[in-house]
Amino acid sequence: MTILLYIFKIHLISVYFFIKLFHKQKEQVCFLSRQSNELSLNYKMIMQELDKENIHYEYICKKINSKINDSIRTHGTYSNNLNFLSGIFHEFSNVFSYYKSLYSQMILISKSKVVIVDGYNIPVSLLKHKKDTCVIQIWHALGAIKKFGYQVIGNKDGVSSKVAKILKMHNNYDYVLSSVESMNPYFSEAFNVSKDKILTIGTPMVDYMIKGDYKATKEIYKKYPVLKEKENVLYSPTFRNDKRSGLKELIKNFDFSKYNLIITFHPKVYEEIDDKRIIKISPREFLTYDVLKVADYVITDYSALIIDALLAKKKILLYVYDYYKYKEDNGLNINLLEDYPNITKIKASEIINILNKHTYNNKEYMEFSNLYRPNIKNCTKKIIDLIKGNLNGNS
Repeated sequence: MTILLYIFKIHLISVYFFIKLFHKQKEQVCFLSRQSNELSLNYKMIMQELDKENIHYEYICKKINSKINDSIRTHGTYSNNLNFLSGIFHEFSNVFSYYKSLYSQMILISKSKVVIVDGYNIPVSLLKHKKDTCVIQIWHALGAIKKFGYQVIGNKDGVSSKVAKILKMHNNYDYVLSSVESMNPYFSEAFNVSKDKILTIGTPMVDYMIKGDYKATKEIYKKYPVLKEKENVLYSPTFRNDKRSGLKELIKNFDFSKYNLIITFHPKVYEEIDDKRIIKISPREFLTYDVLKVADYVITDYSALIIDALLAKKKILLYVYDYYKYKEDNGLNINLLEDYPNITKIKASEIINILNKHTYNNKEYMEFSNLYRPNIKNCTKKIIDLIKGNLNGNS
């Protein structure tokens, strides 16, 4: 597979050389994402402000096929090479569709002065761009509780070092946006950038969580009126490659007579729930960020949703049933169990006991919040100013 990646790389470099010759750079912004086929809330909020400023922008959101993506990330053995070739054959239409998207992305990048990404993007990181191109990384999560990017290269759940080197993972960033100073060292490591490239000006998500969308809250209560009858507990675990969720043990210990249990899963996760006592809310119905606004407690694990919950001033409980395995396979930037033992538990029964006995440790919560809760306002405006400065050459 290494040879195929090198051929792919040389091909893109060659194609992009001619694309740059035939497409003039304009004072415009382009948004690129492979996180989803739809615009993220961050992107929508920035675009709304760009419209007010009459700044032209274009976007391409194209999610890469998960099977191909996983094969590329973890290659390195004969077996994986066979799996990769097999995946290419069986997913040919998806591969070709994504290749066409890469071609369109290269054209868009060559035409734009400011390029905004919310994760790793192949043409952005791999290729050499025009001199005045500015690349801004607006990571799709507000924090880095778990390790990612360069922090997990070679780990069981991380990217192969060969792939990272060949495809120049997280390369060419002029700015990486952060929402809280305490996360900056982790962002520096994960994106392999110097600390002076990290701007702690927040993302639109910070503005959204502080201001809120009360219309969405009313719609949630309207669709699920039972949420007004008892205190609400939201369970939203992070994505795991083996699809574990810890849900069964939580349900087994949960007291449905005292609380409503709301479940939201990561977009990559689907788990069938045949229990009428549980309120399962799909991201297609309501954003998880809106759902947590109706929660009294948020139970999660290593997810950056922790930071969103802090912004919404919701009490958090961390259910880390696979703590030691996760630390070994992926790695954590914050030693949750050791540093915050009163709000972090391995057993679901311990989490539920805190709820039932009303023994929530507010002091530990405030210590955590004071260190990791973003304390920034007008983040979207700051980003617009950054964009305008680079469009006008005043950065």
